[in-house]
Amino acid sequence: METLEIERMGAGEEPSAVRKGNMPRDRERENAEDLAIFRDFLAGLALGPSGAGKAREAFTKVYLRYRERVYAYALRVLANEQDAEDLFQEVFVRVYTRAQTFEQEKSLGGWIFTIAHNLCLNKVRDRKPQEAIEDLTLSVAPSEDFGEDWKTVIEQAMAQLPIEYREAIVLREYEGLSYAEITEVLHTTIPAIKSRIYRAKERLRELLAPYYERNA
Repeated sequence: METLEIERMGAGEEPSAVRKGNMPRDRERENAEDLAIFRDFLAGLALGPSGAGKAREAFTKVYLRYRERVYAYALRVLANEQDAEDLFQEVFVRVYTRAQTFEQEKSLGGWIFTIAHNLCLNKVRDRKPQEAIEDLTLSVAPSEDFGEDWKTVIEQAMAQLPIEYREAIVLREYEGLSYAEITEVLHTTIPAIKSRIYRAKERLRELLAPYYERNA
């Protein structure tokens, strides 16, 4: 699974993982492969009992392609392993049971992450029903000292972002989705997505500045 690695840098430098243009996947190729696999899955379903083996094999391929990515997304958004595990399982239940609703001219990855996004928002709303969803941050208490584990530093900093900023940067930088795909997931516009990512990076710079300086 692709992961976001932000290395230690001097003060004033931008973390390598949030530099402009860092897209780890060939989305066009991946989308074409996804669509071919999902069509096999739908074809197997259409055959009924005689196509069960074909449908199961194709769905397993989809599951293996996305299981780690969906779990990582849920964990970053929810910051709770049990919640992420439960939600991750529910995502694939819905992918299977709602397969016929997938519009094949769209991105399968975008559709899967849309399901994950909606389930995550439901979970967050259940936790904090009295707060506006745009203002929610993860229920992780900020640490006075992150220690020497730079990955922990990044995770804690990400946890302090409002959910709308965090989701945008995770989908773009961790998952490699295109802006068009992210608009499908988050139900907004490309300018809004770019604005959220920009604000997320600015906030991360602010949060990480003391650690850049301390370790310069």
